[in-house]
Amino acid sequence: MDVRTIWLPLVFILWLTACGGPVYVPPQPLEASDETTIEIRSGTIVGGKTDNGARAWLGIPYAAPPIGDLRWRPPQIANTWEETFPAVQHGTWCPQITNGLDALSGLPKGEMRGDENCLFLDIYAPSGSSPESELPVMFWIHGGSNVWGRAEQYDGARLAETQQVVVVVAQYRLGPLGWFAHPALEDGIANFALLDLVMGLEWVAENIHAFGGNPARVTLFGESAGGNNVLALLAMPDVDGLYRAAIVQSALPSSLPLDLARNGIAGVAIGAVPAAETFTADSDPDAEDLRTAPLQAIFSAFKTGRTPTVIQDGHTLPAISLGEAVVIHQSGADIPVILGSNRDEAKYLLAFDPAFTKKVFGVFPKARDAEYYDSTSTYMTGLWRVIGVSSFASELALHSAGPVRTYRFDWDEAGSAGPTDLSHLLGAAHSLEVPFVFGRFSNFLGRLDRKLFTSANESRRIELSEIMMACWGQFAHQGSGERIFSAPCQHWPVVSDDHDLQHTMVFDTTADGGVRPVPETLGLDALLDAIDRDPALDTDDRRCDLVERLQRAYGMVASANTLAELAQICDPLKR
Repeated sequence: MDVRTIWLPLVFILWLTACGGPVYVPPQPLEASDETTIEIRSGTIVGGKTDNGARAWLGIPYAAPPIGDLRWRPPQIANTWEETFPAVQHGTWCPQITNGLDALSGLPKGEMRGDENCLFLDIYAPSGSSPESELPVMFWIHGGSNVWGRAEQYDGARLAETQQVVVVVAQYRLGPLGWFAHPALEDGIANFALLDLVMGLEWVAENIHAFGGNPARVTLFGESAGGNNVLALLAMPDVDGLYRAAIVQSALPSSLPLDLARNGIAGVAIGAVPAAETFTADSDPDAEDLRTAPLQAIFSAFKTGRTPTVIQDGHTLPAISLGEAVVIHQSGADIPVILGSNRDEAKYLLAFDPAFTKKVFGVFPKARDAEYYDSTSTYMTGLWRVIGVSSFASELALHSAGPVRTYRFDWDEAGSAGPTDLSHLLGAAHSLEVPFVFGRFSNFLGRLDRKLFTSANESRRIELSEIMMACWGQFAHQGSGERIFSAPCQHWPVVSDDHDLQHTMVFDTTADGGVRPVPETLGLDALLDAIDRDPALDTDDRRCDLVERLQRAYGMVASANTLAELAQICDPLKR
């Protein structure tokens, strides 16, 4: 379960609450500014200035176009150019299918957009920065289930300017172009998107000094699928030395065994082998057949199910679970890590589920039973947190991976859409922390932004955003070791290897308790006990329905022991 793509049914309904239809307007190019002219390995480039004075270079190629014979191969070094390259406009998207979020911005839903020539970086640096600045670098990996998303959605100018960091936003191959485990491909590589990100980091190591950054001070950060990709990079020896810290936002250490990625899983993912038979019309295609297949045909072959992503291919990643691979590789590495999640992650799944919500006036979603809705969200989010944050953090701490901190994002002050109270329907749902980290509350969920982010919640929202940017920025600035934070982040505790002694940092507005450390109370045993005892689950087989939901949602990432303990809740012979 991943990212904003799963908001889509809800987004479509809420879109109906707005008047008229939006028309997509591509971001306007920056005006070239001579003072941003710099030299990099590929040649001379010129950027521009953003509305807050930050310097920006957009759409910089960091690798050769992965087209033709380079499709489904590791990325190659970027081409050079003779003339000055105008880095003033975002690069083309990587191929993807538009969805309800795109519709909010005026794009038709269900169309393929983008071009295979899509390996670009956007770079934001503070005003007044220079090659002598030696600023920390924050390398952002976007979410989108690894099938959707692009750099233009993430404006790093405010984060760069306020925190005196260089922000790099990377595009990488998506969907079947980025993740494809076909045996006909040479070398057995399946995670081409991860290799794109490695190439991006190598490009940063070679070139970021010209933008005012220090290649020895790189912090990885990403959200949802992007956070999962950060975890994958933490498991890859080839990436060692290209970063010194990592922030993982709302991710699960999820990966697929190679055989499942090749052959598929009924109801979960479409394998590369059956998909290739469809888009090549050949039962045994070779590498050339795959690389010459029409792009539209490739994406059409995956229409009825998910693309397998983050694959245990035995080359880029070992043939073990991603969580285990991260812990093993990071043992003794002394890499500082932040892991976090949002208080109501699962509400983005429940908000348009007819078992939990009804439509007022046939349009506006509202919880059928508020207590049941909140309980289900609590337990689905709770298991997410146990797997992706609290237990994982304890494992990293136990193996001396480096100082580990955790957080929980609690902001739930969204406005309303008609009779729908978004503060309850969504709460602190999945991905809502992203605008706070970047300090930008537009270009997030399109026309829904003005329903979420209102004048009534503006002052507290901006204050919380400034605190979160400061904490993320301080993390990037500090050296290795315990990382002593200053206000407002000075009380952020380091996780111990004893789960019972864990504390996490809550990020919320002053109206709801503010930013503060609190005990991490919900371990697996406590979660299972709460499910077993919750009176809101006593009727209509709700308890067993919840167990089935948890098994479906986390079956590919939870341990066998966790799944077995879940099953016991609904087995009268074992209770």
